[in-house]
Amino acid sequence: MALPARLKIKSWLAVAATAALTLLVIPPTASATTETLSVDLSTTAGPMTGVGEGYLYGLSQDGSAPGDNYLQPLNLTLMRGGGARVAGDGWIGDGYKAGAGYQARINSIIAQAKRVTQAPYHAEYVLMLSDLWGADLSQPGNALYPCNNGDCSSWTTFIDDTVAAMQSAGVTVTYEPYNEPNAGGFFPPGIGTQYWNMWNSAVREIRRVAPSARIDGPAYASNPTSALQTWIQTAQAAGTLPNVISYHLGGGTTDDPVAAVAQVNGYLSAAGITGLTQSSNEYLVPNQQDAAHTAWILDRFAQSGMATAARTEWINCCTSGDLGVTLTHTGGNLVPSGQYWTYRAYATLTGTRVATTGSGSTTITAAIDSTKNQAAALIGDSAGFVGQANVSITGFGSVPWLASGGATHVEVDRIPDVASLNSPQTVFSGNLTVSGGAITVPVALGDKNGAYAVYVTPPGSVTSDTTTDDTATSGTDHFGYGANWGTATGVSDLLQGTAHWSNTTGASATYTFTGSGATIWGVKDHDQGIAAFSVDGGPATYADDYATTRTSQAPLWSTTGLSSGTHTVTISNTGTKNTASTNVTVALDYATVTPNVSTIDDAATTGTNRFGYGSNWGATTGIGDLYSGTTHWNNTTGSTATLTFTGTGAVIYGVKDVDQGIATYSVDGGTARSVDDYSATRIPGASLFTISGLTSGTHTVTITVTGTKNGASSNNTIALDSATTF
Repeated sequence: MALPARLKIKSWLAVAATAALTLLVIPPTASATTETLSVDLSTTAGPMTGVGEGYLYGLSQDGSAPGDNYLQPLNLTLMRGGGARVAGDGWIGDGYKAGAGYQARINSIIAQAKRVTQAPYHAEYVLMLSDLWGADLSQPGNALYPCNNGDCSSWTTFIDDTVAAMQSAGVTVTYEPYNEPNAGGFFPPGIGTQYWNMWNSAVREIRRVAPSARIDGPAYASNPTSALQTWIQTAQAAGTLPNVISYHLGGGTTDDPVAAVAQVNGYLSAAGITGLTQSSNEYLVPNQQDAAHTAWILDRFAQSGMATAARTEWINCCTSGDLGVTLTHTGGNLVPSGQYWTYRAYATLTGTRVATTGSGSTTITAAIDSTKNQAAALIGDSAGFVGQANVSITGFGSVPWLASGGATHVEVDRIPDVASLNSPQTVFSGNLTVSGGAITVPVALGDKNGAYAVYVTPPGSVTSDTTTDDTATSGTDHFGYGANWGTATGVSDLLQGTAHWSNTTGASATYTFTGSGATIWGVKDHDQGIAAFSVDGGPATYADDYATTRTSQAPLWSTTGLSSGTHTVTISNTGTKNTASTNVTVALDYATVTPNVSTIDDAATTGTNRFGYGSNWGATTGIGDLYSGTTHWNNTTGSTATLTFTGTGAVIYGVKDVDQGIATYSVDGGTARSVDDYSATRIPGASLFTISGLTSGTHTVTITVTGTKNGASSNNTIALDSATTF
């Protein structure tokens, strides 16, 4: 049975460019406007650093939550903490000495720092010494602050004990002497003599006992102003400048990271200071915390030159383990929100950043990564723009591996700002024609609080999804059901009218498939509960299936980027639910699978997927417009090459040009088919031959040089570049 029309948008099938564009057009309204965004793939702007992928108090007290399934995909670069609100009140609660309360906060810091600074993570951990001291807005009214009445002895003892604890634990941290000293509640004495006694003694003591340690400050609770310039000048005169100039960004009209970095660089330059980096150690005030504004500020961070940045969390401070409420606590589980998926989309921008321009309040940042065969972009907005954005992507000539046969593949994902979002919503996926080295992708920005992601990949690197109904319990891709699963039939708004459902705690089902990714589709409704999904026995990800109105054939959960092979998804009913739901039912409808896709260079002659060459094949390297810069070529009649692969299909790429000839292609010894490689203009990385629908297994394609050519060609050469198999 064919998928319903609305689900065909999710399909990876290539469509004509004109048809593709109609999927993204928004209905004209009196208030709708159009913006033009641009991406220039030929102009690089430095590496993507992941600045902005940082959190203030985003981990649980012991550092274990959230799980790796949520944390690893973010490519975390910064975590900031100091044991705030941990029982015992720190150094203050122990009577200004090391006691049980101080040790409880030290233990929390060490657990968190060990997790995020050691493999597989590589983040910086900033230790907020003032929170460890106990100045976390929960301190008693009679609390004493460092260097009270000019006596810094307790403060320096505190620093010595803390540095020794970090060294003993074997963790490397960046020390931040005091958070928000200009914000009253944390340091009531304000910026004056006591503050500077505290700051100067802290920096000097840290550098005495840990000469190589990094120091961060002043952590001002405001966007950069002349007060920060005065602070820099005062610390410079005292010889106590930190390694990192830190300040907050949030609210007002000056919270743009690009402008902030330029402003602070001006302060540093005027003072003749070099070698310091900058960190926005808190950003996004509560009224800015939606997917659109998150994407906007991440775009601006990427373009700013800022070294690190941490999302603020005082709404649910301080040991919730929910990454600054980007994960939602529902039914005792953490489930991802739209904001979480925005951070995750930003993390997919890897490799090299390229030049982009925004429009109005809408921003775009893009990156190219040849190792992933991908260009990716994130679109955000800071002012609730609704309308159409025409994204002009130019410079395909500098990245020829992104196009083949005059086309490239584009996917557009919408990330709505909702508390529970199991995956972004793909609103378009198809091939677009590259004309003059450029394409235009119209994106309907119909959600004022949502973010949007655009992915550009070679057209041969994506093939059709396959669909498995919930009733299929055998075959290559199939479901399996344990006890306590019921079957519903005759449900008109479900695929083939069927669903499998359970409302029993612990009831589990499996979906086994061969591919690189899968999406499980089912029902969202007012009586649905929370399901746990895990791949190949890995950690569980929780999906809240509650909705105020029924959504049939809804994407419940998805996974991508898996290694080639067969995988099993385990779906479990947790017996928990959103508080608004009337039941804990989980209902499964069907699954879609993205096939395994592997790219094989022409020079790869060993391994599961490989080329093989008979006599008279030449090899050329250093060709800028070919995959990995290499090609194998031959113009000797009867010479053969082979592609051996495991899968159900393959695309072979090569060169079409004025001097290319005719080759034949035969699959597993079957009938040979002729392909003419002549073209009046050179097409590098052209799709020469495609085969699909084979039985799953190992196959061999034989390529034979016929010695014949198109009458317009000047030679009969055959040039092979690469292949994708699936």
